[in-house]
Amino acid sequence: MKVALKLAYLGDNYYGFQKQPDRVTVDSQVRRALAQIGVIHGDFCYAGRTDRGVSALGQVIDFWIDEDKIDLTRPRCVNGRLPRDIWTWAWSIAPVGFSARWNALWREYQYLLWHPGLDRDLMEEAAEMLLGEHDFRNFSSAKVGTVKRVEKLEIRERDGLFIFDIRADGFLWNMVRKIVGATEKVGSGQKDMRWFKDLLRPELNHGAPTAPAEGLILMEVGYDGLDWQVDQYSRARAGRMLAGTVQKRMAGAMVALELERAMEVCRPDES
Repeated sequence: MKVALKLAYLGDNYYGFQKQPDRVTVDSQVRRALAQIGVIHGDFCYAGRTDRGVSALGQVIDFWIDEDKIDLTRPRCVNGRLPRDIWTWAWSIAPVGFSARWNALWREYQYLLWHPGLDRDLMEEAAEMLLGEHDFRNFSSAKVGTVKRVEKLEIRERDGLFIFDIRADGFLWNMVRKIVGATEKVGSGQKDMRWFKDLLRPELNHGAPTAPAEGLILMEVGYDGLDWQVDQYSRARAGRMLAGTVQKRMAGAMVALELERAMEVCRPDES
């Protein structure tokens, strides 16, 4: 029988998701955990490859398992073998022939951009151009199969933090990060709307800037035919871990912010 698991992870400590020789990746950690439990038969399939530094809430994997070992694939069993910054929090029996990659109907990403002072109205005007089906060659490092359909592109702002929610039938390599990078250029006034519009003309062969990987999260992947069972214990355990991580990282960010403010105060008068 086949089982599907929802994985979440913080991407900081890993060289992306996909298995790489002599590199610690999310794939290698999950594979090792499943092998230690004794449930994996061969390889597993995953919904999407995430780059180094990218995090996830709704990555999905599927694999074959003997029916009498189904209880060993519950999130709390798997999490006991995983590092604390990788965890699974929901599971489902998958139909025969199911593939986490090929049966995905859509994928949704979120990008968090800290840049106070951007013009949100201009950014939303630019983002609206990307809705629907377009050739995103200039928004990717890929050069073939570049036509995709963007179903949702929303931008929210919270005290200088801009939150991009992007859903499409598929994404190209670096597509979300380049969409954010280009939109940021418009919002900051460094580029105008004509420049942004020309990015949708692949024959011009323009390049969009790429936002850092650390702001990107694979939020959810859509499927038909899966009945997800959420493990509330695993969610609570992950929440406690993340609370400690937030506290530590916020302290570090505030230190950097105070130093930045001090440098601004000490800057020589240029008048």
